[in-house]
Amino acid sequence: HEWVAPAKPKPSLYKASASHCFESDTVEALGDGLQPRNSSDREIPRMTWWPHQGTTEWAQFDFGKPMKVSSVSVYWFDDTGIGRCRLPASWKVLFREGEQWKEVRNAQADPVAKDKFNHAAFDAVETSVLRLEVVLQPNFSSGILEWQVK
Repeated sequence: HEWVAPAKPKPSLYKASASHCFESDTVEALGDGLQPRNSSDREIPRMTWWPHQGTTEWAQFDFGKPMKVSSVSVYWFDDTGIGRCRLPASWKVLFREGEQWKEVRNAQADPVAKDKFNHAAFDAVETSVLRLEVVLQPNFSSGILEWQVK
């Protein structure tokens, strides 16, 4: 067996932020390019809303300039058996138009699932800021291991 160095996070292409981020996690994990092995992968950085539970939270990318976007893929963090993060109850994609947040149109999203990227395709929008609005399950928090924008 040849030793393989762990993948190094890449700097995010976009400025990441969130409504809340647990102090030992990082919003930089949202776009660091690291592919999770599964939803409970604890060897790569993550962004969680812990200890917020049952609330509506958000994560966002600021592109710095207008970009055309028509799909996103999100890999949710779930540490069942270890901690209190679970898949979210629901999520949707919002874009900023002027000073207003609007929901993308005609979103076709995968059911929320563990251990894979959850895809959502929608009518293309041109925006400089994209946001995920995430509803946490009652009595649980949630988090994201990786978020891709196309």
